[in-house]
Amino acid sequence: MFTRLKKRFLDLPIAQKFVSIFAVMTLLSCAVMVGALHLGLSVFEEKLYEKSLQELDFFVQRLDDDLQEMDVLTRSIAVDTNIQNQLAALTAATPETAQYYYLLTGVRPLLLEKLYQTGQADSLQYIDAYGNAITVGVSFPDPGDARRAALEEKLAETPGGFVLLPPDADYPYYICGRKILRSQNMSMQDLGTALVTVDIEKLLNSQIRSLSGTPSELYLYNGEALVYQSTDTDAGFTLPDTRQGYAVQSMNGQKYFVCWLTSGVTGLRLCSVFDYNEIYGQTTRARWALLLGGCTILVLFGWVMLRMARLVTRPVHTLSEAVKSVEGGDFTTARAMLPNTPAADEIGTLTRDVDTMLGQIDTLIHENYEKQLLLQDTRYKMLQAQINPHFLYNTLSTLSWLVRAGKNEDAGRLIINLGDMLRAALSPKQNTTAAADVQLVRCYIEIQQLRYKRRAAFALETDGDLESWYLPHFTLQPLVENAIKYGVEESEDVCEITVTARADGDTLLLAVHNTGAAIAPERLAKMRNFTVKPQGHGIGLKNIYERLSMLYTAFDFAIDSTETDGTTVKIVLNRQNTKEDAAHGETADRG
Repeated sequence: MFTRLKKRFLDLPIAQKFVSIFAVMTLLSCAVMVGALHLGLSVFEEKLYEKSLQELDFFVQRLDDDLQEMDVLTRSIAVDTNIQNQLAALTAATPETAQYYYLLTGVRPLLLEKLYQTGQADSLQYIDAYGNAITVGVSFPDPGDARRAALEEKLAETPGGFVLLPPDADYPYYICGRKILRSQNMSMQDLGTALVTVDIEKLLNSQIRSLSGTPSELYLYNGEALVYQSTDTDAGFTLPDTRQGYAVQSMNGQKYFVCWLTSGVTGLRLCSVFDYNEIYGQTTRARWALLLGGCTILVLFGWVMLRMARLVTRPVHTLSEAVKSVEGGDFTTARAMLPNTPAADEIGTLTRDVDTMLGQIDTLIHENYEKQLLLQDTRYKMLQAQINPHFLYNTLSTLSWLVRAGKNEDAGRLIINLGDMLRAALSPKQNTTAAADVQLVRCYIEIQQLRYKRRAAFALETDGDLESWYLPHFTLQPLVENAIKYGVEESEDVCEITVTARADGDTLLLAVHNTGAAIAPERLAKMRNFTVKPQGHGIGLKNIYERLSMLYTAFDFAIDSTETDGTTVKIVLNRQNTKEDAAHGETADRG
């Protein structure tokens, strides 16, 4: 790719080269400036991220500390001696008796004493072994059956351990709980459950009020559910599945700087949000002003460079136009375009040299032109000898019909296939590979399929390494052409033509089979001894046999034709019989 771009640059006029070099240097300078600005903005984003992360870490740490305090509270309830004795007596009492209710009422002051020791718990509830509950503090918010069942399942999994249920969208409370087990006599008897609720909104708002400055907008997520937000702004942010990070996201047509941090204790994700336009508005405008100014300077200086370059390149352009007129053989016009008194610089010297060489060039052009005519005539005769003009006429007629019928894709394939056949016919190489000759037959078959759609069915079977075998150009195609002539054009039924090219070890099999009427015995005998003459401009079997003899010392060339099996031409080559020049591929064209 670099070589191709370099060639395109060298092919540009000198004026455009000057402008291009200047433009590239200016663009590089602008890119460096923009990169430096972008780097500065990136550093600023990182600093803002660090500041936001510190703020989030403050809130997350406070949340985690408060939850640790709930752990301490429930543990102190579970191990308190007075509470243990009271709950043991309550568990031993008969339910629904005066003694039972007396003992249950005695639990309340003990729980109030524990509740007053913490400032973040909203309500404290005790549930005894019989399912009766007593609550101190504010009313205990009903968690619902599903959440209560999940809490009981966690409590059962960790007897005596601290259990935490985080809040969600419809229940903005932490529920902390612990099973109280009889530890004084080491019986580990179930004495009931202590539950504590913490209002997450109240907790965060109290932390926000404790700050000296106004923080950013805060959002608390439990997974995808929004649990808390410090403002009424809808939170439509999409957060990646990472523990912490930041991103610039759009919502309601505005951009926001979003920073998030996940609690290692609860798994809740706290986000802070800033208005991106307020932070980056001025820097963004400065960046666009810099880009616009750079583009303006680039256009202005490019125009100046172009005008200066034209002053330098105008004599070169005049000389180039004169040389172009020489290509058409008009030397008089070319000399008239050259200045009478060229300058003394390098271009003037070149102009005088060109004027001197015009006579010699005229002679060389005419000689070369005559040689090209001779070569073209020779190539045409070779093509005429290899490509049946009748086939070419029919192919062009088919192409004309396809174009008129609007079948442009078929017409395009026909042109490509015909071009491949003509290119092979004009190849200066005498030989080709078996794979290339098969490809040539494939092109020929595709052309004939467009013409004999309902009268012929073609099949091409290949196998083995055909690239390592060498054949004369147009070995299989004449055989297929004969199969069409005697199997299709002389039959009213659908003719099946099968072309086989199979390489197996040191043996190559080439075969062309067609169904239809058998060849007359007299003609078949002449075809086997190569005395039958080819019709029109086609390549005869003898021609194929003689050209194969130039590559192989011996090979099988068989022709069979019956009424039941149709006609088959089969050629079997052996690598051991390859001549030395063919073995080295000295005259081969790989297509």
